Amino acid sequence: MNPFEFLGWFGNIILSIGVIPQVIQTWRTHDVSSFNWPFLLMWAFGVLFTFVYIAQGDMVRGSFQWPLWLNYIVNILATFYLVYAKYKYGKTVTTK
Repeated sequence: MNPFEFLGWFGNIILSIGVIPQVIQTWRTHDVSSFNWPFLLMWAFGVLFTFVYIAQGDMVRGSFQWPLWLNYIVNILATFYLVYAKYKYGKTVTTK
C-alpha cells in the first residue's frame, strides 16, 4: 500500500465513522429538531449522486476505489436513516 492509498483509506474510514455517532444519538433520542430539511436532502442526494458517478467511472475503468465505496455506502445508509428519522420524529405538535 502506497502512502496515498493509505491516506485514502484513512480519510474515508474517518468520514464513514464520523456519521455513526449522530445516527446512534438520533436512534436513541429521536431528537431531530436540529436537522433542517434542505441540509438533509442536499446531503442525502449529494452522496447518492456522487456514489453513482464514482461507481460508474470505476466500472468503466475496471479499477475500483474501495475507500470511496466504503465512505459513500456508509454515508448513504446513514443519511437516508436521518432523513427517515426527521420525517418520522420531526412532526411537531402545536397546542393552543
